[in-house]
Amino acid sequence: MTDRSHYDLDRAHRILSPGITVLIATHPERQTSGLINRAFASVAAQTLQPVTIIINNDLERRGAGANRQRLLNLVDTEWTAWIDSDDSWDPEHLEKLHRVAVETDSVYVYPWFHGPDPLGHFGIPFNPCTPHHTTMGILERTDIAKEAGFPESAAEGNFSNEDWFHIVRFSEICCERGLKMTHLAERTFTYHQQGQNTSGLPGRSGGDIAPPLG
Repeated sequence: MTDRSHYDLDRAHRILSPGITVLIATHPERQTSGLINRAFASVAAQTLQPVTIIINNDLERRGAGANRQRLLNLVDTEWTAWIDSDDSWDPEHLEKLHRVAVETDSVYVYPWFHGPDPLGHFGIPFNPCTPHHTTMGILERTDIAKEAGFPESAAEGNFSNEDWFHIVRFSEICCERGLKMTHLAERTFTYHQQGQNTSGLPGRSGGDIAPPLG
């Protein structure tokens, strides 16, 4: 693993302001289909309100990794929470994640989504020294998230894998420093699988259609 002993984690942590910033990476099809409206509405309905909500529309078709990195660069709060534009949160999603982070002194907390578990990872305790795939409905410390980062270009294949890249890098840092990453074994959000999506890849259009709100 890369030696990050030079990184002043305490200093980076001190320059961030209290609170949570929610980030939503999206692209034009999810703007016009209404998916982004559903995701945003679920954030607005949270029992624990974020300080800031930032949405970035990938007009340049650079892909999910570049889009996520651009969003992350804008965060100046202690905590960052991610919601994909085809997800929606239960009202207490953010409150539950933050409570677990504080009570367990964790720097990364993730729950699971309602419905089938294709990965088979629901309920399995997370060890950053032997990471497995989490969801991206996460709450994470911003300073460590920025150190881990996201790939600027998509991986080869059918998926961009920008989320796995971030999970692995974040886990490496936590393993080296003895920091906690915790799985909240509760289903606190919905992943609206519409049959096709962009898989985070640049230049790919999605066929997602969301029902109207209200």
